[in-house]
Amino acid sequence: MPRQRPRVLLADASEQDSLEVTELLQLYNYEVLHVTTAEAALKLAQHEDFDAAVISLELPAGGFTLSQQLQAIESKSDLPTAFVTTGVIDEPLLMEAQFYRGLFLHRKPYNYCELLAQISSMVRIKLLQDELKEQMEELDHLASFDALTGLYNRRLFLMRLEEELSRAARRKLPLCLLYIDIDHFKLFNDAHGHAAGDAVLRQVAEIMAHGLRKSDVLGRIGGEEFSILLPETTGQGGRLISERLRQRVADTSCHFDDLQLNVTISIGTLWVTDAAAFDVDQLMRMADDALYAAKSAGRNRVEYVTAEGLQASPQQA
Repeated sequence: MPRQRPRVLLADASEQDSLEVTELLQLYNYEVLHVTTAEAALKLAQHEDFDAAVISLELPAGGFTLSQQLQAIESKSDLPTAFVTTGVIDEPLLMEAQFYRGLFLHRKPYNYCELLAQISSMVRIKLLQDELKEQMEELDHLASFDALTGLYNRRLFLMRLEEELSRAARRKLPLCLLYIDIDHFKLFNDAHGHAAGDAVLRQVAEIMAHGLRKSDVLGRIGGEEFSILLPETTGQGGRLISERLRQRVADTSCHFDDLQLNVTISIGTLWVTDAAAFDVDQLMRMADDALYAAKSAGRNRVEYVTAEGLQASPQQA
């Protein structure tokens, strides 16, 4: 839940100056967290959020040093900051304040109207930064996950497959890749409409995700096709998991409105023992070929192949 009052960190060793600033800001609905040392500010920053910081350059440990230390904290890296000083503001000091990412450099005694305007600007900047960060995270999510099922989309699944293939090659580990298709999916759309087809896709995704290990990677590749990566999995393990998934989907009815829909899947399962010998495109193509073989053989079945065997016998690919 968003805070109702903007929070300002005030780091100033002068109790009198800080009391006056605190009373002023509170009149304008700011919450002020006042500290007199850099150590106290850093301790507070570990578990509190701020929308702006006002830091005195006369702190014992140095205001610029405190600002740098705050920026090193991930959640405070973009904290809008104003510096205050009792000294003369000249060009070298202005340049140094800019170097330490200060938005304002204010000279005591305070010009309170100016200070209020500066703090208001910093809080507004922080709000815009937070909104932009949320939008970027949402865009990243949309670019990485399938909107209908919540699974990895094709792009992110292939990225994960690339990572795991590289890891398997380095450590000489086996892996299995499953390519999955919902049997006769077009019939659900034709008979009951696309909303029914969407319901089947979501529920089949949930059924498959429930039966996987935390290390396994499930993605929707497109349409009614899914793919599952089973890291560090032998051929026997890949067979067992594939057959278990096929059986679980066949045994679990999908529901749409008052309808009970019986769904089956076909799976092409590829076992890889020498990950260094293949790239992602080759593995996806071989797993897809195995899926095609499963569908050609009658659907609702698993077709199991080894990548090395296909490589040795190109006519099977």
